[in-house]
Amino acid sequence: MLTGYGNKHMLKRNQLHQYQQDLISKAKAIPNVGLFLPPGLGKTATTLTIVAEQFAGKTLIIAPKRVAETVWDAEVKKWSHLKHLRVSKIMGSPTQRLSALTSEADIYLINLENVAWLCEQSQMSQFDNLIVDESSRFKDPSTKRFKALKKHLKGFSRRLILTGTPTPQGMQDLWSQVGILDLGQRLETSLTKFRDKYMVPDQMNRHTRVVYSWKLKPGVDTVLNQKISDI
Repeated sequence: MLTGYGNKHMLKRNQLHQYQQDLISKAKAIPNVGLFLPPGLGKTATTLTIVAEQFAGKTLIIAPKRVAETVWDAEVKKWSHLKHLRVSKIMGSPTQRLSALTSEADIYLINLENVAWLCEQSQMSQFDNLIVDESSRFKDPSTKRFKALKKHLKGFSRRLILTGTPTPQGMQDLWSQVGILDLGQRLETSLTKFRDKYMVPDQMNRHTRVVYSWKLKPGVDTVLNQKISDI
């Protein structure tokens, strides 16, 4: 039984905004897509509609802890065309996580802190689709969670990323996020290659030549936007 919403009070699919409908239609032609929308414009409902209507098999959703605990499940319960989706939350103790991981569901939610743990489990291979909510949390390719997830990216049939702030510290933040979608097709297959092509050292030690920070070459932001505009 759903809590908080009776069937009469549930939102209906035709109440989605036109821009949401357009994004859902676009996703039909693009298997891996990034939804870069400001907060409050319905990324979650849009994405869940794509899952309900276009995704086959099991979907893994990675999100910040509070969002994974409350937002996605609540959104499923708000919409009549999503209410059939079964949600399992891979959270809590290792025993609780394993129980959630082996339960029957359509959507499996996990928080960022447990991604590396999940990637070590044999059940990781059960997922057909991947959604990364707040993908800017994966902007640093040196993190343990990005390295762990990267090994499994080819195993997903569909991959979506969501964020309202894709470049919090500059366009270089796009490399790992876009790589989740296209495996390096558009912005090079390694961060080193990306820097060699699009960036120059900003701050560095003149004696050791160690680079402390990088900056984009002039005009490159326009080039990068063009390269990823299709997805």
